Amino acid sequence: MRNFVSGLLAVIIGSTAIVIMLGLAQPAYPDPFSMIWFLLAGSSALQSTLFNPLTPIVVVLYIVSWVIIGLVIGPFSRPGWNTVRSALWVGLIHAILALISLLFLDSEFWGSANRNIDLLSQFMTSLILAILTLPSAFPTAMIVDRLGRQAEPPIPSRIETVCECGAVFKSNPMICSECGRTLNSSME
Repeated sequence: MRNFVSGLLAVIIGSTAIVIMLGLAQPAYPDPFSMIWFLLAGSSALQSTLFNPLTPIVVVLYIVSWVIIGLVIGPFSRPGWNTVRSALWVGLIHAILALISLLFLDSEFWGSANRNIDLLSQFMTSLILAILTLPSAFPTAMIVDRLGRQAEPPIPSRIETVCECGAVFKSNPMICSECGRTLNSSME
């Protein structure tokens, strides 16, 4: 669930970023979807990362968008395959939003003869593009993981718990085995 939420948040932020950076105009989406036009249009724009006529400025804007998305999913995932799973969620969510945008803008899409191939192509493109988040997501996840480990309290050299009845334990039990009192406050 954590990976899904990070993927959704990353797509929202990344789509908004590309809309702002490219200065995209609002397409004619039906109500109430016109309220989230930036999300749909941004996902559609990110979908075309590989297929746009590229100028150096546009390339930089797309790279910045994918780096931003990676920076968003990094703190929510652990380093390794968990980060890849978050990137795949980004690709899946991104593909669904780009498909919704396509369906609103091209009403004849479902009737086309190549619909299934186009759907497969769209989802594969989104999953491949999601890999562009990994160069910024991996280092972010590793930094957040290391910072989290430094914040952990040190391991005590000796653990000893003494109950009011006088029983001594070489551990941290929740309940005294001698008198039945609650020793650990986390149980209450």
